[in-house]
Amino acid sequence: MTLNKKSRTSLFFLILFAVIWLGGICVRFFIGNQLLNYDEFNFRTSIPPDEENQIFKMISDSSVMIMIAYVFVLAAAVSFVRTCKINMRENAWFLMCIMLFFAFVPVEIYTSYLDLKFVLLFDKRPANHDQLLKLFGERIGFLRGVPWIAVMSYFTIIWLAVFQPLKKTALELEEEEIRLKETHGYKYIFHEEDDLIIEKYE
Repeated sequence: MTLNKKSRTSLFFLILFAVIWLGGICVRFFIGNQLLNYDEFNFRTSIPPDEENQIFKMISDSSVMIMIAYVFVLAAAVSFVRTCKINMRENAWFLMCIMLFFAFVPVEIYTSYLDLKFVLLFDKRPANHDQLLKLFGERIGFLRGVPWIAVMSYFTIIWLAVFQPLKKTALELEEEEIRLKETHGYKYIFHEEDDLIIEKYE
């Protein structure tokens, strides 16, 4: 697998902004957990207003960083896929990475829209406490937790990129094709008796 200059540059920016993006998601997750009860999915009611406002501010700031980083991650991913010359048959792991990443693009776009609404609402003074909680709850419960499935898929991509399972060389693929032909192919041997039967019915 060889990469040209454009693909190497795209890969560099992809890794750089992916670290910022995934790191921001993890930080926001731990911040947001402070608004929830640990034993069940509902909001805490005993948080002092000043502390709650600080939590909202940290969620808003981390959301802005995540949204900006994702734009660069998506652009770098598209550029890398277009410019890299990777044989998909030899590198099935790479195809799996592409499918896992781009399958959740619509989810990320919609949840970014919710994040943007949260940020814009928080910037208004005074911030609407109930509406902020409603947006936050809609964000984490979207499609019954699909965003969290997406996050697990992104970390799966890292595992696939590091260990590269199902990777095969051109020689291994050629040997596999030969075995398939030998196993599922059918070679008919024409016997002399068949000639006699054909001549009889002509």
